[in-house]
Amino acid sequence: MIRPLIPLVAIFLPLVAIADSASEWALILKLDEGPQKKISSITDVRQEARNHLLLQQKTLETFISRYPSDPNVIEAQMKLAAVQAALGNIDENHALVDTAIKSLASLESSPKATAEQAANAGFLKVSLQMQDAGGTDAERRDVIIAAAQDFNNRHPGDRRGPRLLVEAATLCDDTPSRKRELLDQAARETKEASLKQRIADDLHRLDLLGRTPSIKVPLIKGGVLDLATLRGNVVVLIFWSTDSPHSLLWLRDFRIAYESLSKNNLKVVTVGLDRSRQSYESRAKSFPPEWVDSYDSDGWLGALPRSLGINALPSVWILDKKGVVRTINAKSNFAKWIRDLQAE
Repeated sequence: MIRPLIPLVAIFLPLVAIADSASEWALILKLDEGPQKKISSITDVRQEARNHLLLQQKTLETFISRYPSDPNVIEAQMKLAAVQAALGNIDENHALVDTAIKSLASLESSPKATAEQAANAGFLKVSLQMQDAGGTDAERRDVIIAAAQDFNNRHPGDRRGPRLLVEAATLCDDTPSRKRELLDQAARETKEASLKQRIADDLHRLDLLGRTPSIKVPLIKGGVLDLATLRGNVVVLIFWSTDSPHSLLWLRDFRIAYESLSKNNLKVVTVGLDRSRQSYESRAKSFPPEWVDSYDSDGWLGALPRSLGINALPSVWILDKKGVVRTINAKSNFAKWIRDLQAE
């Protein structure tokens, strides 16, 4: 009666191992939800986040060590790389981020990874490369473009490839020919209607660089303003919305910088694309009185934003004294643009 227990134990042990593997993987997925403790202090939030990442790291390392043949091990290794990169960012440890990127590159090329897993590892690698790119603006742009092109070449047909090319193109406003090449390539390779529309908008804006388009903005008090009547002035044209936190933050910084700028031959025209006129007016009334305030009740679908291909907020254009569109992305270097054009 005792002898049959031996095969029963032999059968039971692998079941325990499978159960342990499944339960540990379930814990890993639970940890993906993030810290559950509510904290108000910014310092405590940062520490709690770091502690949670360290717990995730330990849990993942244990799983990978215990179950090297588990079907989820590739996924676990990707998660571990993401956790390492997050810790590297918190601790300002570039070497740890670089280690994560190298781990993902290895997974992307691993014969053990499925095509889908390889593509996911590659996409995470590119995302980290884009976040971690340093150096001058030109050097950072070159790194990001190379990373996007590498993913697109390695994983043809992956819908994220064209998206990465479009994202890389946003860094090429000072090199229109390169921007157009990236957008044209993305347009050829994507099958997504929404991305095709974004690319069409981006190309249309690009076509307006160096031209003097007819731009008429609907005034908040009624009527329209033809920007042609502002010739002789440098015109800063701002599309924004209270629905866009980025718009509000940028406008805050612009208003501070505006105070130190020469007001000679300078006009600021804002175009609100709010869904709520009340929200728009509540914010716009705090603008300097010399700014021209415009509101398009049709928002993104309004005639003006559609005619100019506006698909992101805030969008900041600058026209020179002749009405020529000189830049369609002046969010970060508006002060230099304004001063240089005022001096022309």
